[in-house]
Amino acid sequence: MSKAQRLDDKGKYQPGSLWNFRLVFLLLVLALSLLSCSLPLEKARVHYLEGQKYEARFKTAEALSCYRAALQAAEKEIKRRPSAPAYLIKGLVEIRLQAWEKAEGSFRLASLLGEEKAGDYSKEVSLYGLALSLENQGLRESAMKLYRFLMEKGKLDTVVQAATGRYLDNRLASLSEKSQGERRKAILDLTNMLEKMLKDYASCGYYHYLLSQVYSFEGKYWESFEEAVLARELGLASEKLLRDNDRQIIFCYHKLKQGSLDEVSGFIQAYKYWIKKWNWQDEITPDWRRR
Repeated sequence: MSKAQRLDDKGKYQPGSLWNFRLVFLLLVLALSLLSCSLPLEKARVHYLEGQKYEARFKTAEALSCYRAALQAAEKEIKRRPSAPAYLIKGLVEIRLQAWEKAEGSFRLASLLGEEKAGDYSKEVSLYGLALSLENQGLRESAMKLYRFLMEKGKLDTVVQAATGRYLDNRLASLSEKSQGERRKAILDLTNMLEKMLKDYASCGYYHYLLSQVYSFEGKYWESFEEAVLARELGLASEKLLRDNDRQIIFCYHKLKQGSLDEVSGFIQAYKYWIKKWNWQDEITPDWRRR
């Protein structure tokens, strides 16, 4: 087509089809460029979610592989284009990998870049890391105060659960040093604390697992058994916790079958229902023992 054929009625030049093609091509390149900028971040999110799914199925090696892949993708995005979402996902992954100091830094940077909730996350991770350091240095009482604060005021579920577990472990470990009255008071405090938390986190298997442990210290084996069943049904975050919870179920089984004939009959019937559902080999052989 000649230049003359591309003049309108007023003699003005009109772009031809080649120019239109170039414009479309440039727009397409720009769109692909923008898409590629967010691709590593999207990969980080996908790998992170996959890691959580594997973790829920107690496939630890696969979960760790996904979390590491998520971390690499997030770091790649940060090198290309630092952003609040990138640092936020990086911090969440680092928590799963228990890299507490790095997670604190990631959340702090996410907060500086405009992610409001990341500021609270950074403070909570920092406090939890400090509590761990205090505990390791033998300053248990100071550590316990920080754990308790995070349990009551924390907003990041992973940190709240971690703090609750450390607080409970320390309190239960110290029971042998207490008088009978102090022991009873401490157990009652732990029971009330966990029952209160379950009002807000009723679907969290981990808190049911912890409450099962406390009930066992009280000698409330039926209640302990019920909470352990709930923990297993709702799900636990690792195979280590699952196995520990199953051992608690078996412990309760041995204790409860020593009761009166009527009590034992009802319990055994319920117990057989659950072990059949969980595909246990028998009353004291969980499915994981055969893996």
